Amino acid sequence: MLPDFSTMCRARIAGSDDDEVAAGIALHHETDAAFHQAPVVTGLMRELDARLERGGCARGPRRAVAHIGVELLLDGVLVDNDEYRDAYVLGLEYDAPLSWRNEGDDARYTTLLERLRHHCVPDDLKKPESIVYRLSRMLAHRPLLAPSSNDLAVITVALIEHKPRVQIAAETVLRYLRVALGTVST
Repeated sequence: MLPDFSTMCRARIAGSDDDEVAAGIALHHETDAAFHQAPVVTGLMRELDARLERGGCARGPRRAVAHIGVELLLDGVLVDNDEYRDAYVLGLEYDAPLSWRNEGDDARYTTLLERLRHHCVPDDLKKPESIVYRLSRMLAHRPLLAPSSNDLAVITVALIEHKPRVQIAAETVLRYLRVALGTVST
């Protein structure tokens, strides 16, 4: 989760002297690469993009939401799995030894980690409306990606409509990743 957390707080991890942490970061990047090549994932992203386009969502927010929205909807499915919940909580508890690229990155990361620990498992991701709020906050500082109030209304409807598709596809996504990462045989 470290690479995602660093992105969330706009910090850049330079690495870790801990071999297990470094291996975990590498596994995250391998998983991300496999995830973004999974036909089921790219299909879900294309479908969400089409929903948003039909609703009149502007191109920048539409493209960002088609990508990030699918990931957050999938997270909303996974928070109901006790094994994933436990792994998330354990991950938050661990103080990974990290080195950072820029001054202030460590402080931003520490602040984020404290906030995540306080809120614990993000059960709000089960609700598309909560995902819209998160997306709005994530994209607001990016002029080409920031959604207008009209875009946010379209995004809300699209995520509500798309949630059942992601729920149905979740197990296929996980199966694909297990095979792609070699954790199960084909």
